[in-house]
Amino acid sequence: MPRRTTTLLITAAIAIGVPPPTHADTPIWVGASTGSDGKAWSVAQEEIGSGKLSYRRSFDQTLPEPSSANWHAAGSKHWYSAKPIGKDVQAYIDGKHDEQLGALARSLPAGTIFTVYHEPEDNMSGATFAKLMRKTVTVVKAANPGVRVWYSAMAYQWETNSKGNVGSSDGWIDAARAADGVALDIYAGPGDATPIRADKGFKRWWDLIKVPSGKPWGISERGIAEEHGEQKRVSMLIDDWALAKERGAHHFLYWQHNNDGRWKLSTEAEKAAFRVIAAQGRQR
Repeated sequence: MPRRTTTLLITAAIAIGVPPPTHADTPIWVGASTGSDGKAWSVAQEEIGSGKLSYRRSFDQTLPEPSSANWHAAGSKHWYSAKPIGKDVQAYIDGKHDEQLGALARSLPAGTIFTVYHEPEDNMSGATFAKLMRKTVTVVKAANPGVRVWYSAMAYQWETNSKGNVGSSDGWIDAARAADGVALDIYAGPGDATPIRADKGFKRWWDLIKVPSGKPWGISERGIAEEHGEQKRVSMLIDDWALAKERGAHHFLYWQHNNDGRWKLSTEAEKAAFRVIAAQGRQR
């Protein structure tokens, strides 16, 4: 590792007062979202993982035919999201898509983390999502008991409630209790250089969903805008990783592509910082 990068990492770690964790006490899977192109996953494995990334986050906008599902593109383990056909949530809840959901579930490798409708808080009420989650769990577990069904939440909504669906945890906590685990998508946009531990959305979600559900938790998407600069991004990554360790996260996944912003870790110091995290993460 270049001396400048090593110095930057050590300086950031000292600044937050947390020594880098070790393999022995960090059973956390580390991965990334790299888009639907399998080549991008291979690039990320080299640039930010040194071959040690585990879960690949992938998405489909419907319940596809199993052979065409995006989880096939690349990756060792899979954190996969799909949505009801035509985004017709009520038809899905009523069981009209059970056949497609079951076929998709049967194709997923054991150990896959799967959800239907990630970040649901700006699309429906908690009561509706609880019904959707119970339907997902019932059908998926019957088709493939080796798949884990998680609830992937949106930190932005838990902070702002901009769509008015998370004024309370009603319904959402029922969905969390029905799921195998609860995860959070959380971004530090250009005007918000906030580490996860200080993010208001994270804090509220933690208190209202994670703690009372008692379920395993993870970071399913983390993005830090490039506008914050190299040193701040590295410092925040180190602090976020320390938090994941302190609170026993199951996984920590970075949003390593720029489909909707400038999130991709691009400088050598930034990539080296994540390689350190990947090397400390769980490998088997």
